[in-house]
Amino acid sequence: MRNGRILGVLGTGLIGASIGRAARARGWHVLGYDRRADAQREAIAVGALDAAVDRAALYASSTLIVIATPVDATLAELAAIEREPPEIPRAIFDVASVKAPIARAATMIPRFVPTHPMAGSERSGPGAARADLFVERTWAYVARSDGADGTQAVAAVREFITSLGATAVAVDADEHDRIVAFTSHIPQLIASHFTARLAALRTAHGDVVDALCGPAARELRRLGHSDFAIWRDILKHNTPNLTPALRAIARDLDHAADALSCGHLEALAEVFTRSDG
Repeated sequence: MRNGRILGVLGTGLIGASIGRAARARGWHVLGYDRRADAQREAIAVGALDAAVDRAALYASSTLIVIATPVDATLAELAAIEREPPEIPRAIFDVASVKAPIARAATMIPRFVPTHPMAGSERSGPGAARADLFVERTWAYVARSDGADGTQAVAAVREFITSLGATAVAVDADEHDRIVAFTSHIPQLIASHFTARLAALRTAHGDVVDALCGPAARELRRLGHSDFAIWRDILKHNTPNLTPALRAIARDLDHAADALSCGHLEALAEVFTRSDG
């Protein structure tokens, strides 16, 4: 039987453990399940969970559940819920970085709300979790309009999001994926490629390269150390939006190189002017 505010966290990586820490700081009792027993133990050790339970107990006991796993694992969990429906709590939400595939997969699951907190770190795992990770960050969600259950679930998730200090923003799932391809996924790809090139430069020139990194280079380098295991699913599921966007930026950079080689600096001046908008 469900009583009070009991949060179930399915997946105890950076985001799941950060949600757990933030929720516990606000009076929630937090249960967690992760297929990796060591991740569960670490999540308890860092204060992200009150207790680790099995998957069935998580669904049976929680009043609110967050699925905090990579995209493929989230899709697999949604398929499992549809195949063998558990007792659905007040609301279930996910935190995957793409929303259209999740929204499509969850169409028939009552009280499920697709969401995406615009927060993270180049670090991963429960040890990187922070209770303040979502404070003053945007947290997108896809609203449902399929009756009272959907409306109430959205209200419950919105209330939870804002209680963690985030700003809840309603989005269309397809529009979300088109936009974050530019605002999140391409910056990560650029940072990863930049960091790989920087490593080669360090091999040639040594530690002086670090001394000559400006703020932008340092931020790119920080992002460039993100875990590809986490990004693999994101890139795979947002390929239709990423591919044309990447090709457009590649064309822009080719044009910039051509302008430099020909001494047409005014062509670059136009880009800098447009960037001010």
